[in-house]
Amino acid sequence: MAVLSMQKIKLIALKKREKKLLEIMQHQGVMEVSPLENTEMDNERRNTLHRLELDIANLDFAIKLISPYEKKRGLLEGPLMMTEEEIEAKAKDYNFSDIVKECQDTEVKIVENRNDLSTYESEEAELLPWKNLTYKLDQLGEMDDYKVQLGVINKLELNSFMDKYESLSKYVSAGKSGETETLLYIAMIFEKELESKVKELSLNHKITLIELALRPGTAAEELEKIAKQRTEAEKNIEKLEGKLQKLAKESESLKIAHDYYIWQRDSILAQQNFSNTEYSFAATGWVPLSRLGKLEKAISKETKDFEIFRIEKEEGEDVPVIIRNKGLFGPFESITRIYGLPLANEVDPTPFLAAFFIVFFALCLTDAGYGLILFALTFAALKFIKIPKQSQGLIKLIMVGGIFTFVAGILFGGWFGMTPEQAPDFLTYAKTIGEGETLQTIKEFKWQIINPSKGTGPLTFLVLAGILGVIQVLFGITIDGYWKLRHKKYLDALLDSGLWLYFLGSIILFALSKAGVFMPHLAPVFTNMTLVGVGLVILTQGRKQKNIILKLMAGVLSLYGLVGYLADVLSYSRLMALGLGTGIIGFAMNTMAGLVSGVPYVGIVFAIIVILIGHTLNIAISTLGAFIHSSRLQFVEFFGKFMEGGGKEFKPFRKDTKYVYIVEK
Repeated sequence: MAVLSMQKIKLIALKKREKKLLEIMQHQGVMEVSPLENTEMDNERRNTLHRLELDIANLDFAIKLISPYEKKRGLLEGPLMMTEEEIEAKAKDYNFSDIVKECQDTEVKIVENRNDLSTYESEEAELLPWKNLTYKLDQLGEMDDYKVQLGVINKLELNSFMDKYESLSKYVSAGKSGETETLLYIAMIFEKELESKVKELSLNHKITLIELALRPGTAAEELEKIAKQRTEAEKNIEKLEGKLQKLAKESESLKIAHDYYIWQRDSILAQQNFSNTEYSFAATGWVPLSRLGKLEKAISKETKDFEIFRIEKEEGEDVPVIIRNKGLFGPFESITRIYGLPLANEVDPTPFLAAFFIVFFALCLTDAGYGLILFALTFAALKFIKIPKQSQGLIKLIMVGGIFTFVAGILFGGWFGMTPEQAPDFLTYAKTIGEGETLQTIKEFKWQIINPSKGTGPLTFLVLAGILGVIQVLFGITIDGYWKLRHKKYLDALLDSGLWLYFLGSIILFALSKAGVFMPHLAPVFTNMTLVGVGLVILTQGRKQKNIILKLMAGVLSLYGLVGYLADVLSYSRLMALGLGTGIIGFAMNTMAGLVSGVPYVGIVFAIIVILIGHTLNIAISTLGAFIHSSRLQFVEFFGKFMEGGGKEFKPFRKDTKYVYIVEK
C-alpha cells in the first residue's frame, strides 16, 4: 500500500541472446527502458519498423471501416479477452492483407458512389425549379435571332419588372417555371440586341440570372435521368455495405493481429534503446525493486550469460512512479489516478483517502434504497459480466459505496425519498409525543438518528460535515509530519506540521470552551495556549528567510493560513447540501407520482413511469455528484496538506494492447 521503491539497473548479456531476452522482458513487463540519445537505426531494422507501422495503420483502417457493421459483443459476453499465447497463435497464422485490400477497394468504391450521389443531389437542386420549362437545356442561351435567359425574381418586383420589360419590344416574353413563397423562377425570351438592356433591367430589379449546364433534354427529362442514376448509386452503396458486413466477420481477427503487430513494433523501438558491442548488448532502465528478482529468475532460465547491475540515478533524473494497493484499498487507486501520481519521494495517498472518500460518498447520497440499488447493480455486473480485472476498480468502488450509502441512509432516514407516512410499516414505528390534549402518535423511521429535513436536523448534518472536515484536515497535516520524520526532516516536522497541529488544536479547544460545549472552565487555559501558538507561528514560520525583519514579516503573514484552513473546513458543507438534495429530489418525484396517480384509468401507469424515470435520474445524477464532490474534497482539501503530486508514471516495456484484453492462463 505505497509508492513502490524503484531501482535503476543495467542489464548486460550476449548479443546472440538479445532477441530471446527481449521477448522475456516484454512478457514480464516490469522494466521501463531508458531512451538513448543520438541513436541511429540500421536499414534492416528501419525497414522492418516501416513495414510494421504500415501493417498497423492498414489494420486500424480496416477495423474502423467495418466496425459499424460488426456484430457487437453482448453485455454478458464482455470485451475480447485472450491469453498472450492465444493472441500470438491466432495472429501468426492469419493472413490479413487480402481482407485489408478488400476493405480498401470497397471503401474507394463507396466514396466514388457517395461523391456521385452528392453530385446528383446538387444537379437535382439546380434543375428542380425549372422542371416545368419546355425548352431543352441545350437550347438555352443564344438562338439565331433570340436569346433565352433564366432568372429568379422576388414576387414583389415582378409587376414593375414586367411593365418595363414588355416596353422594350413587342417581341419579348417571359414565362414562369416554378415558384416558392417569395420567389419566381422565370424564363425570358428577347431579341439579341436587347441583351444589354435586359441585363441592366434585371440588375435594377435584383434578378439573379441563372446559367444551366447544357443538356440534351428538358429539365424534367434530365431530372428523370438523374433520379435513375441516383437510384443506381444508392444500390451500389447498398451492395458495397453488404460486402463490408460480410468482411465485418473478420473484425476480431483483425483486432488480434493489430495488437500482435503493436508488440512487434514496440519490441523494435525498445531494442533501439539498447547499446551494443560486437558480442554483447546492454539495456538500462527502471524496475520495481520488488520485481527485480522475478526478472532475474526469468532471464536465468534462458541463459546464465548475463549480469544485472544496480546503478544510481543521474542528477535531476525523474524516477518513474508506480503505486500498488491490494485488498480493500485497491479500488480506491482509481481516485488517486484521477488526480495524478505522487512524486517518487511522496506518500501514496490511496489508503489514507479510502475511509474519508467512502463516508463522504455515502453522506452525499444518504438514501438506503439508492445504496441497495448501487450495490445490486455493481455486484451483478461483476458477477455476470466478463469484465477484465484491470477495469473492475471503479465498479468495486461504487459497490462499496453502495454498502456505506445503505448504512448512511438508515441512520438519516432516507428510503427512496419517502416520508415515514409513505413508507411500509416494516421500516417505521409509532412514536408518542406531547402530553394531555397535545398527545399524539406519529410515525418515525426505525434506526434513524438524524432527520436532515426537520427541526435541528440540517444544523446537525452541517456540524457533522464540519467535524469530518476538521478531522481530515488535521489528519492531512499529521501525514505530512510523519512523512517528514520518515525523511529525517525533524525540524520541519516539528515546526511546520507539529506546530500547526498544536495551533489549530488550541484554537478549536478555545472555540469549544467559549461556546460552552467543552470544558468551559478551562477557557483561560485554552486562550493562553492559542496565544502561545500565535507567538510560535510568528517566530518560526519565517525561519528560512535570511533577514530578521523578513523572518518576522513572513511569520506574521503565515497567520493568514488560518483563513485557508477555515475555507477548507467550510468546503465540507457540500456534504450536507448534496445529502439534502438527494432526499428532496426523491421526495419531489414521489409527490409528482402521487399527483398523477389520481388520473382516471391511466393514473397508476403514469405514476409508475414517473417513479421509475425520476428515481433513475436521481440515482444517476446524485451518484455522479457524490463521486465528483467527494473526490474534490480529497484533491483540494486533503492532498494539498501533504502531497505535491505530478509524478511520472511508470511505463514498462510490455505487451500493450488496444482492442484485446490480456488474461492469464
